[in-house]
Amino acid sequence: MKPKFTLITVLLASIFTILLCSYFLNTYTESVKSEQVYEMGASSDAPVSLRMYNLIEDRSKKFGIPKYILYNVAYLETRYCGPFDWDYNPYQISSAGAQGPMQIITRFAHSYAGRKVSSDELRTDIELNIDVSCKMLKKLYGMYGRWDLVLGYYNTGHPMVNEYASYASSNKNYKEKWDRIEK
Repeated sequence: MKPKFTLITVLLASIFTILLCSYFLNTYTESVKSEQVYEMGASSDAPVSLRMYNLIEDRSKKFGIPKYILYNVAYLETRYCGPFDWDYNPYQISSAGAQGPMQIITRFAHSYAGRKVSSDELRTDIELNIDVSCKMLKKLYGMYGRWDLVLGYYNTGHPMVNEYASYASSNKNYKEKWDRIEK
C-alpha cells in the first residue's frame, strides 16, 4: 500500500525546507560578511574600530576566550560599538589610571607583557593592550573557572559578581549595541 501524502504534509515539508535553506543562507552570508570585515581590519593603517574587531576576533581564538566576553569588556570599558564605530576612541584613561581600549592599570600590565611597559604604550598600542587583557582574563579564568567571577575581578580587583560582571558574562548578543554600516 502506497502512503498518501496530504496537501498539509507537502506544505509543511516545503515550509521546513524553505526555512532550513534560509537559515543556512543567512549563516553563510553572515560568515562571509564577518570574514570581509576581518580582512579589512588586518592592515595597520585600517581605522581603529576595524583593527579592534580584527584583534578581538583573533585573540578570542588564540587565547580561547569567548568573543562575547572580549567584546563586552571593550564595550563596558571604552564603549566600543563594533567595526563600524568610526568615532571610537580607544586611547582613553580612566579616573583610576586604567589605560587604552581594555582599560588596563599599568602596574599590573608588566608581568603579562613580559617586560616593563609605559602608560603611554599601554594606552596607544592597541594590540599590546588587548594581549595584556586577554592574558589577564585567561589567568583569572584558570584561577576561578567562572567568567562572572573573572570579570568582577577584572573590574574591581576582587573575585565578585557585580553588575559589570553579570552583564559581561551573560550578554551573548553583544552586536545589539554595535554601530551598523548603514548609519
